Amino acid sequence: MKLQEMENEMTIENVPFVLNHQPGILEVEYEANQSAAKSGFELFAGNSFDVEMCISYPTMRARIKSYAGTGYATACAWIQIVTRREFTALDAIEPVNIEPSVDAHPTLAELGIPFFAFGFPAEVFDAPCNNLNGLVKLEWVADTFLVTLPSRVNDDTISQLAGFRWGYSEYDLDGKRQVGINPLVVTGPAAWNQHVALLRNQFPQWRYDEAK
Repeated sequence: MKLQEMENEMTIENVPFVLNHQPGILEVEYEANQSAAKSGFELFAGNSFDVEMCISYPTMRARIKSYAGTGYATACAWIQIVTRREFTALDAIEPVNIEPSVDAHPTLAELGIPFFAFGFPAEVFDAPCNNLNGLVKLEWVADTFLVTLPSRVNDDTISQLAGFRWGYSEYDLDGKRQVGINPLVVTGPAAWNQHVALLRNQFPQWRYDEAK
């Protein structure tokens, strides 16, 4: 049986933002994965992957709940930064490695685009699972940001509109995978500014505003 901190309860957070001078509300749904079918993991069946392993890992969906703008004014995107804190001992206090990376959609990343998703407006879903990769313990933390879609309207600049942090820890104990889900936390400008240098380094063809 896997260790859970959320006890299968869903967290719904409403986060305000302003896009193109118009107010909006971002809704974030966050819970422990309860179904491989519901979370779409059945798509991966037959690829030497036990899709039922996803149960009890976190799932996250964020969407625009309400927004005063319409049409082209709804254009926006998502950027997600994942930080892996890697441990080689269960009782270790400090990780042996801390590795942040831009969690862009693979096809977009190949094109030099840092987005997890984009649209009119954009919605995002993520359900991480089984990222231990031979480590004794992993702390997997995601900083997820609603951002502007760069265009001539905003001088091709990516600016943070809203953000939140979520994630989990995983390790094996007595041959069984243990998963602890972190609480969902709404973040401020500092979380975005912490990752601007990484974005500029990995995707230098874009302009990034530091949040205030």
